[in-house]
Amino acid sequence: MAKKKAVKTEEDLDDIEDELFDDEEDEESEYPEISDKKQKEAVPSSAADEAIEIEEEEEFEIEEEARFPDYKHLKLHLTKKTGENDYELIIEGQSHGFCNILVKHLLQIEGVTAAAYKVTGIIPPQIFIRLDKDKNRNIKDILFEAIEALREEVVQVQKLFQKLT
Repeated sequence: MAKKKAVKTEEDLDDIEDELFDDEEDEESEYPEISDKKQKEAVPSSAADEAIEIEEEEEFEIEEEARFPDYKHLKLHLTKKTGENDYELIIEGQSHGFCNILVKHLLQIEGVTAAAYKVTGIIPPQIFIRLDKDKNRNIKDILFEAIEALREEVVQVQKLFQKLT
């Protein structure tokens, strides 16, 4: 047969609460006090003196951040493919955003028949470029034009944001 549980009164609950929360002295006794003397003994005196000297000597000046961050240099690998005017450009460390806008600018250049990119997690992003046979343009000149157009667009966007702030 099941036993009946004892019903606790409010006084019993108050006593239990007092026992739990009244032990302020126990909390203090759990943590030992460390004096400055003991801390200096733990650290060699020369190291402690050097730390104090460093704290006193260092003055930090807030420098203005550069207006525009440094350029990030890309690692490019340009290879000629099986077709006469087909090229593959491998760009390390870039994502869909950069490849997409670069292909957009490549397609606007006269002499570029096709441009597309492929990004997978296994190999670096690849940009495929096909040039017009009749134009006989150099691939490096076309890439330079695309990068300059991209740079101009970035400068325009920076100027627009500066006006907003």
